[in-house]
Amino acid sequence: MKINYNKILNLRSVLSDPKKLLAILVFFLVVIFVQNYIAKTPSFKAKVVKVIDGDTIEILNSNKISKVRFFGIDAPELKQNFGKEAKNVLKRILQNKEVEIFYKNKDIYGRIIAIVKFKDVDINELMVSKGYAWADTYYTNIYTKEQKKAQEHKLGLWKDDNPIEPYKWRKQNRF
Repeated sequence: MKINYNKILNLRSVLSDPKKLLAILVFFLVVIFVQNYIAKTPSFKAKVVKVIDGDTIEILNSNKISKVRFFGIDAPELKQNFGKEAKNVLKRILQNKEVEIFYKNKDIYGRIIAIVKFKDVDINELMVSKGYAWADTYYTNIYTKEQKKAQEHKLGLWKDDNPIEPYKWRKQNRF
């Protein structure tokens, strides 16, 4: 059976036949969906050049330095209890190491929001499970189980009787 592509691609023929038009529209919608959603979780490798705090790093990728904010967690601010400890833990794990960045999106400050993995270990999850960050339930519930375990075992910031969530601390300490 020989396919006549001229007949298939004849615009007048396609526009006058609702079935053909619908089939082409569905095809293009599927292509757009695949490009925008299924292929939307790119990952790339990069070197950590600086640990800014317990949930933000600077990376070097393709001779470009970018800031990466960890997805789904919120670590204490540096001037907050356990803020310096969270930074130091992250620094010991990641400083000058090659990591894999699983891109989610960008925030209003232009930082990459991502899950960061080092040797197949989810560092976002690790920070919460060791008590050096809150699970950020405003955007996702991905790390809530790890937070509950850290609270039960009084790890890291959960040693405090009344730890203050970083977003509340930031509101109270605006300059």
